Amino acid sequence: MSFAGDLSKPRVTGDPGQVLALAVRWGATAELIWSAAESLRSLDAEGAQSDAIEAFLAAAGEVEQQLRTVHRRYQGAGEALRAYAAALAEAQTASAPALREHGLAVDDHDAARRLVEKYEGMALVAVGEEARADYEELARVQRLRLAEAAERVVLHGGRVDAAHAAVEAAATTAIARLDDLEADGPRDSFWDDVSGAAGVAFVGFQQWMEDNDSWIDTVVTVAGFVGMALAVVALFIPGINVLALGLMVGIMAVTTAQAVAGTGTWADVAFAALSLATFGTGSVLVGGAKVAAKSIAVNRVNGLVASGQSRSLATAWVKATWDRAAPGILSKSLRQNLGDVDMAQIKTFLRRDRLGACFDDPVAVSRILRDVGTARALNASDSVISAVRMARPHVEAGLEKVRAR
Repeated sequence: MSFAGDLSKPRVTGDPGQVLALAVRWGATAELIWSAAESLRSLDAEGAQSDAIEAFLAAAGEVEQQLRTVHRRYQGAGEALRAYAAALAEAQTASAPALREHGLAVDDHDAARRLVEKYEGMALVAVGEEARADYEELARVQRLRLAEAAERVVLHGGRVDAAHAAVEAAATTAIARLDDLEADGPRDSFWDDVSGAAGVAFVGFQQWMEDNDSWIDTVVTVAGFVGMALAVVALFIPGINVLALGLMVGIMAVTTAQAVAGTGTWADVAFAALSLATFGTGSVLVGGAKVAAKSIAVNRVNGLVASGQSRSLATAWVKATWDRAAPGILSKSLRQNLGDVDMAQIKTFLRRDRLGACFDDPVAVSRILRDVGTARALNASDSVISAVRMARPHVEAGLEKVRAR
């Protein structure tokens, strides 16, 4: 036991009331199970001539035995928790005054130690034998007080430790009892536990989606219109298509969650997935075309060098040609390519009237223009798909009104 007042476990934690409440609930469950088993046992086949009735009564007998086994488990678990709750309450009651006394003893011990050091020091520097003897006597008295406080620290600290030991022993006994009950009778497999937890989580998720369906659906609708607006704005402002892509990913995630929860349809998911796929494919094609266009630029530099130009001048010329091919914010080329800066720059750079274009590989240029054209078609189809997806609920509502008439 440390005289510094440090206890490894200073307070017996836990709520005996909550443990007891759980024990009572399990005991009540056990009583309900017992009642159900007794009801099955009271079934009588007297006068029954049907094979189906006899088969049912035989199955009922098996269920009765299973219920009685489960009853024993719940009843035993309730008893184990009751015993632990009692031990916990008793340990807290016993340790509370011991903790207070231990704290007081530590304070007394520290105070006596400081006084011993003080009086011993004063005795060393005292002038005269009488003064030295007085200080030594005071130091002796405080040493006695120090020893007495140390005994109380050990005594009350031991009582606190004993309370913790009693709680740990009760917990060990309760756990062993629960383990024995778990081993006796029907048991859930690992997958039963996992599927049960997943089922509870899914029910909570589904309920939350149903409770919040109104505003979630509004957000998805607004996001769809915003995405369409961004697609139009992208015709004039480069880089906006990146925001449109982010919105499409978000819409895809939310519509999938709605379909899983049953508050949406898988048709909406299909539209969102198709829109995202076409948008992404178009971006990939444009990226590949941009890399290929850089290869064309290298060929132009090599061709100009072969015709007698210095490499530094040829490189500067071709680079300037590529830079000048970048469209302005309101340029016609940018609008024609659905606001895609790279697409517009590639097509302008590959024009036959550009410096060094006479050295281009016609096959490579044709392949690049084909990929750019395909990407443009995919991006356009994405706009059409988004418009159809947004208009579909309104069209269906209109058709429902027509059918109702």
